[in-house]
Amino acid sequence: MKIAVLFDGAGLARLGLEQAGHQCTGFEISPLKHLLSLHVGSGNCVHADAREVDLSGFDAIWASPPCQQRSVANTQHTISSPYADPSLLAWALTLPHDILWVENVPVSAQADRWGKRWNAAQFLEQPRQNRVRIVGGRHKLPEVYWEYRRFYKGLSHAIIAHEYGGADMNFTASQAFGRDLSIAECGYYQGLDIPEAWYHVPEGVTGLRWRINIYEAIGNGVPVYMSYAFGKRYAI
Repeated sequence: MKIAVLFDGAGLARLGLEQAGHQCTGFEISPLKHLLSLHVGSGNCVHADAREVDLSGFDAIWASPPCQQRSVANTQHTISSPYADPSLLAWALTLPHDILWVENVPVSAQADRWGKRWNAAQFLEQPRQNRVRIVGGRHKLPEVYWEYRRFYKGLSHAIIAHEYGGADMNFTASQAFGRDLSIAECGYYQGLDIPEAWYHVPEGVTGLRWRINIYEAIGNGVPVYMSYAFGKRYAI
């Protein structure tokens, strides 16, 4: 299928769908996240506002609108990203495509009636992390290794966007491990082999800003093995 991946970030969800055999085009408004996405999978990512893109030529849509305000792991308590518009979730759910995945974080049992809860641990025979997400829209259910649970024994961590704060920041996997996780380690838990190009700081960007950008992109991304499982249900 031809799939538009909206709010592509660093391309993790797109990579999983491409690995499942689909032709994907990502759309990402953040210039720094877009630079990362160009080196992931096909690199087919367009720097654009998802709401302004013509989506009529696509068979399916994957949308992961920013969840900063909704996330319980938001340690800043304010929206720091200019792209984190809380109305984007509702907008994505109204897209008319017959095959539609809309992914976001859960808030509460009462508030999240628009989709089904999944844990990243369900999608690997040897689970790597507890990471609960909701996926709504219209789609076939993926095949999984395990029934849904909020927590699985032996897994006390989930990679989040604030891993750059390391073990000193609440909710991070680094805090759970008692040490700062490297970029490569965070990528591993999300199913991503870090591209070599990511380790080269672009001109005009400080090393610290680029490092934070990478950690945010990995932590905000969809586990590659998760989107792969959803895409595999439509593989020929």
